[in-house]
Amino acid sequence: MRADRLVAVLLLLQAKGSVTAREVADELEISERTARRDLEALTVAGLPVYSQQGRGGGWRLLGGGRTDLTGLASAEARALLTMAAATGGATPEFASAMRKITQAMPAPVRDEAQRAIDSVMTDDAPWGNPQSILSEPRSDRWLDELQRAVLERRRVVLGYDAPRSGRSERPVDPLGLVTKRGTWYLLADTEAGSRSFRVDRVVSVEARDEFFEAPPDFDLAEAWEEITTGYVERSSRVTCRAHVEPWAVDPLRAMGVEASVLGEIRDGRLEMEIGGGSVEALAAQIAGLVGPIELVDPSPDLVGHLVAAGQRLVALSRANSPLA
Repeated sequence: MRADRLVAVLLLLQAKGSVTAREVADELEISERTARRDLEALTVAGLPVYSQQGRGGGWRLLGGGRTDLTGLASAEARALLTMAAATGGATPEFASAMRKITQAMPAPVRDEAQRAIDSVMTDDAPWGNPQSILSEPRSDRWLDELQRAVLERRRVVLGYDAPRSGRSERPVDPLGLVTKRGTWYLLADTEAGSRSFRVDRVVSVEARDEFFEAPPDFDLAEAWEEITTGYVERSSRVTCRAHVEPWAVDPLRAMGVEASVLGEIRDGRLEMEIGGGSVEALAAQIAGLVGPIELVDPSPDLVGHLVAAGQRLVALSRANSPLA
């Protein structure tokens, strides 16, 4: 579903007062089924659109056929934008249309609606490793609370479950939200500087009665590009297929190994693709769990580092043996 098409449907409703799914389909050159689905999506998103059954029925804007879209409240703009970003439809054309609408809004809601537009973006480009667990879709229980905090510029205490350091609580200034490949990310200022947080790893959000000013030069798209560029530079370029005991998957990921399940083999083990930031790092991580892991197609370089790690372990064991 394209968000710019949804805005076109809203503008069509404004112009005609009442439309049928057939009229929308003809105007936008889409199927009647798609037109009906778009109209229903606007209603589900909380926008003032309703259907009237029977003779002379159709779809209308709440308050009358000539209701002006300047009546679109900031919360409704936020609902439309969030839905658009979640479906990957926040195109440049959509953003342009939303900005034109907000310029005609009443002053009390114009600024907040504009912040709603500037605080969410979508990024459809894959991560550096297409099999990365970062590509798996996740739930977003705390998305609404975080978006309210972004729009209100309200400081929150974020409960976060990091894969390596575990659970913690920290005060953050939420600056914006990005959805990438089905996963939402929060960009925020912290005591340690700017950070990004995966929303699916948030375990609690406590809003404080404290407000903050966003950095005057903050731009969500630029900040996100800096983060993604850094990730790609650090992302897994060394991968290997392996047969892994199921119980060893979580320990592997806890050590920072990118581990993607490809299937299950007959003996109950999982066929996986595992990866690390470098050959040295991946070899060291595999060595820590060598028992439940059988490498299928390791590169000679990876094998060499594993052999070297094994030799160092043997030498260390002999040096510390009471029989030495």
